[in-house]
Amino acid sequence: MPRNFAHKLPFFAVAAVLGLGHPAHAADLKWKGFDWNFTDGGMAGVADGSSANISVDNDGYLHLRVVKNGNTWTASEMFTVQKLGFGTYQWQIEGPVDVFDKQMVLGLFPYGPAAGIGGDGTNEIDIEFSRWGQANGPNADFTDYPNSGNVIGETTFKFSLGGGTSSTARFTWTKDSIESSVLKGHQPLASEADLIKKWKYAPNDAGTNIPQQAMPLGMNLWCFGAPPTDGQNVEIVIRDFQFIKEGDPIPSGGTGGTGGGGSAGMGGGGANAGGSAAGGNASGGNASGGANGGGTNQGGVSAGGGGASTVEPSGGMPVQGGNATSGGGSSAAGANSAGTVSSSGGANAGSSAGAADSGNDGGCSCRVAPDAGSHSLGLLTLAALGLALRKRHRASSAR
Repeated sequence: MPRNFAHKLPFFAVAAVLGLGHPAHAADLKWKGFDWNFTDGGMAGVADGSSANISVDNDGYLHLRVVKNGNTWTASEMFTVQKLGFGTYQWQIEGPVDVFDKQMVLGLFPYGPAAGIGGDGTNEIDIEFSRWGQANGPNADFTDYPNSGNVIGETTFKFSLGGGTSSTARFTWTKDSIESSVLKGHQPLASEADLIKKWKYAPNDAGTNIPQQAMPLGMNLWCFGAPPTDGQNVEIVIRDFQFIKEGDPIPSGGTGGTGGGGSAGMGGGGANAGGSAAGGNASGGNASGGANGGGTNQGGVSAGGGGASTVEPSGGMPVQGGNATSGGGSSAAGANSAGTVSSSGGANAGSSAGAADSGNDGGCSCRVAPDAGSHSLGLLTLAALGLALRKRHRASSAR
């Protein structure tokens, strides 16, 4: 999630942009078998964290919000007290993460520096949903920071939920590799049905280039360079989080159901009703509040991989893409599922077209819109700047 351009700017300039600081208050939550601390105060982006923006509803679903009160915006961030190590991590998400406002970021990430394990830019594993301020840019990325050293593995891609709001994010972390995936709908841990994107990072010298120590797990919803451009509050629901320690069996059943055909509306009042059922079939069809019901999803999207590449952004930190593995899963006949609540505030987010990126995802993620012109030194500098603004955000809430 953090990106390395802070070294290009004086610290006071970065601090002025990001509002660096320490959490003023931490509130505890027990959720999914872990203890969580909330960030109150300085964190990534332009909005401080507020514990008031995090809650768990009667169904046990976690809500993360970005909220405007008067002229002040606040965001959401939380970390586990426990350190989680090698194993499989999975989130079931409700919200239109594919058609986010260009300033919004949802981050899911183990982060060592939160517990004094390495410095910013090391010991971090990211799944992020964001356009990083670029209206037409990629809307998701997997980024893996080293245990030590300076080689970062990253792939970015563009995807669509086809008007639905249900998705699954997952990665499996070992001492030698990190394999990350995004899937449509709410999938069981053992399933690759409706696979959108899968990427395996297995660099040389894994002991240096793959984090090796157990780390706190973070989740945050925040504003990158500005508040939401439509001025509306944003809410994402994490219906479930699972961690399976390396060596333990992966459950074959569990909560599933392919992605809801509900509308991608972001309004709080007419939001889509959630729906998933054990074993992968959601009964779906009718969504509450007048929203669209779930459609039938059949067949999965397989995203092909790209070759490895190494690009040296200005400042000297190479970014290694690694080899993306082709996805391969097609789902069985998809089940019906309704969408669920995304953000409060009343604005509607249009559905974003486009299938999963099947091109070369390796190399440096340049945070410049695809039509920005030639790859001049100026663009590379902007890319390095964009990389670092994201990188800086963990240090802003150093614990």
